[in-house]
Amino acid sequence: MSSRSFFQRICVTLGLIVISACLFYIGKGHTLFIDTNTVTIGDKELRSHASATVLINGKKLKSSMGRAERSMLTVGGPSHTIEIIDDSNTDNIIKKSFYIPTFMNRVIVSIPAILGDAPPEQWVTEFAPPPLVNAPIEKMQYYEPP
Repeated sequence: MSSRSFFQRICVTLGLIVISACLFYIGKGHTLFIDTNTVTIGDKELRSHASATVLINGKKLKSSMGRAERSMLTVGGPSHTIEIIDDSNTDNIIKKSFYIPTFMNRVIVSIPAILGDAPPEQWVTEFAPPPLVNAPIEKMQYYEPP
C-alpha cells in the first residue's frame, strides 16, 4: 500500500467521523415537558395565564393549556422556538428561542418563568423524576387483567 492511498483512507475515515458527529448533534432527540405550574424564582412567585396556546417550532402542542398542567413533546436538534398566546387576549404573543444541551434527554420548559422574563437557564431545566416511595407490599394495589 502506497503512502498516498493510506493518506486518502485516513482522510475519508476522518471525514466520516466528522459528518457522523455533526449528524448526531443536529438530529439528537429530546423529550420536552411543557409545564404551567407556579414557579418561585428568588422572592417572586410566577404564574401562568389561565388559558394559553403553546406552539413549539410552529407546531401547536394541544388545544389549550391551563394552570398546573404538563404536556410532553419530542423534538430533534438543539435550538427551538416557543410561542405562548394568551387565549383571553390573542394580541399578547410571546415568542422566545431556547437551546437544549446535547446530553440533556428530558427537559422541563416552564411557561411561568418565560412569562416572568427569567433567563433561559431558569426556564429550561433537566427533568428529574420523583424518587420511588418505599411502600410496603401489603399496601400496594395490583391489577390483574381478566
